[in-house]
Amino acid sequence: MRIISGSARGKKIEAPEGLDTRPVTDKIRQSLFNIWQFDIPGSRFLDLFSGSGSMGLEALSRGANCAVMVEKGKEAGNVIRRNIKACHFEDKDARLMNQDVFTAIPKLSDQKEKFDFIYLDPPYTVDEIFHPVMEALGNSDLFHPESIIALRTHKNKKMNDVYGKLEKYREKTYGISTVHFYRPKMDE
Repeated sequence: MRIISGSARGKKIEAPEGLDTRPVTDKIRQSLFNIWQFDIPGSRFLDLFSGSGSMGLEALSRGANCAVMVEKGKEAGNVIRRNIKACHFEDKDARLMNQDVFTAIPKLSDQKEKFDFIYLDPPYTVDEIFHPVMEALGNSDLFHPESIIALRTHKNKKMNDVYGKLEKYREKTYGISTVHFYRPKMDE
């Protein structure tokens, strides 16, 4: 796996071993960052279920001011730390929260953190996690009116149109994955 574009373009990054993480494919990462390319510079990016950290690292490489990567797996956390060093992002606001997403969301909310982009990539093997994590996120204060939330699921996974303060506005399928795009409801 490599960083696709930006200051760390071409840098090789590790992926955690095992079945608990599925690195986002280059095709999906490229497509999402092509959609977001003009809004990434200067943004704040939250990468939930971060795995290798590839999404947060790609955002930093493309000029994001901050990337918070949340990953509860100990070995995956070590991989993210090594990937931050491999990309020479030690001097950037590249933060790892080596904890469960359901702990991190309220903690970040309590700290009054706001993000322009929130990417979620829960493990497909834990089907029951998708709706509760979107409920937790939709009822948090981690976003502002222009924030974009993207959730990757298996293509057959049905997701609600509304979670708390978030509403779905788009879906895009890539092979066996679908990305569901949410934004804050206009009347909120």
